[in-house]
Amino acid sequence: MAVASLEVRALSVGYGPVRALREVSIDVPDGAIVAVLGGNGAGKSTLLRAISRTLAFQRGHATSGSIRFEGRPIDGLSPARVVAAGVVQVPEGRQVFARMTVADNLRAGALGARGGRGETAAALARVH
Repeated sequence: MAVASLEVRALSVGYGPVRALREVSIDVPDGAIVAVLGGNGAGKSTLLRAISRTLAFQRGHATSGSIRFEGRPIDGLSPARVVAAGVVQVPEGRQVFARMTVADNLRAGALGARGGRGETAAALARVH
């Protein structure tokens, strides 16, 4: 049996008094492509925000559960540390930085690469 690269266990999330997710669990094996489907308000974006640790930007918070990536807990990390660990959220259809060109948006994806110019170039190649 393959070990999951991403493990979400019994995750519950709230926005103030509103519970958005209730005990969601999901395993994503290494190299797998997984789709999260549901109607408006079903919690798809909330799940992704919880995984990428950006819930606080919308005043949300995880009330229970755990999130692990490659066997290590990420639910206590900052969003920047989660990205550094290799987990990113790529919004679709929202013009991430609308005033920037596509090339500039892709270059923004290489920001945060550690090391010198070689590492930055390698990160930019991965983004492209």
